[in-house]
Amino acid sequence: MISPKNNSNLVSRKKLDPINVNLTDKLSLRLYSDSRPHCMETAPLQKGLVLILNDKELIQEGIGFGVPVVRYQDKTYFSSSAEVLIENGNSTVTKTYILDSVSRKRIWRSAYINDGLYSFTRKKFALLYLGHKNYSSFFNNFMELRQLAKVRTEFQRVKPRGAIAVKYDIRPATINVSLDFSRLVLSGCEEILVQNEQGSDIFNKYVDSNNLKLSGSKIGGWDAVTADEACLLSTNFPISFSLRRTEGATLFRGWEHTKSRFSWAGLNYSLFPSNSSFSYTISLSCKR
Repeated sequence: MISPKNNSNLVSRKKLDPINVNLTDKLSLRLYSDSRPHCMETAPLQKGLVLILNDKELIQEGIGFGVPVVRYQDKTYFSSSAEVLIENGNSTVTKTYILDSVSRKRIWRSAYINDGLYSFTRKKFALLYLGHKNYSSFFNNFMELRQLAKVRTEFQRVKPRGAIAVKYDIRPATINVSLDFSRLVLSGCEEILVQNEQGSDIFNKYVDSNNLKLSGSKIGGWDAVTADEACLLSTNFPISFSLRRTEGATLFRGWEHTKSRFSWAGLNYSLFPSNSSFSYTISLSCKR
């Protein structure tokens, strides 16, 4: 990563003030250097770009645009700390996500649930859910019961497995996202996820270039996109974002809304760590 001392146009941002970029008179983007906004399960984690419409953040429990998560053979690593550099005013921003956290499950104040047992149960539950989408309301109720049983997710700081620098080149209607994996520990790395999520209450409809149209829970929890372009839009606000399938990665769509636990809608990439970088474009639309 370039040091701020080597470029007079490059500024390090470690303060708590967010970076705001206006796109139109109504639409803007925000990037925090800490883990805000603190909402539900993702509260301790670093967020990517947050969409704002009429001064209202649209992210809810989503993780934001352009956030890496890395799955290793033993655990999945998230970021709870980061560094931010800005240049060209605020139009180009680089956020370096330090992969320093793993998720653990705890029942109320008791000890953590055994990772192996919980992972096995979660995978079986996920396969059951993905194979029986007509029963999504049942599974959402099951997740709500998990909260009544006081099973909660905690993100525990661990020794980092490197960092991923994500550069956001922000234009009025597009965000060009570039990820640099040169500082990532590749040993045991099985998958890199690049998340692009905002709130599911806002983005409640899916359409794609194959003329597939889905709403709410029908969008699915984690389904591969077969169309060349996919879009999440709002039926209540004049806003949408879309991504294209990109060579070397699989594009997935997802939507989840579980009371007091999850509220995200996303178009996420999955790729294997065979290259040192990955780039894609997010297209934004805000009708007047």
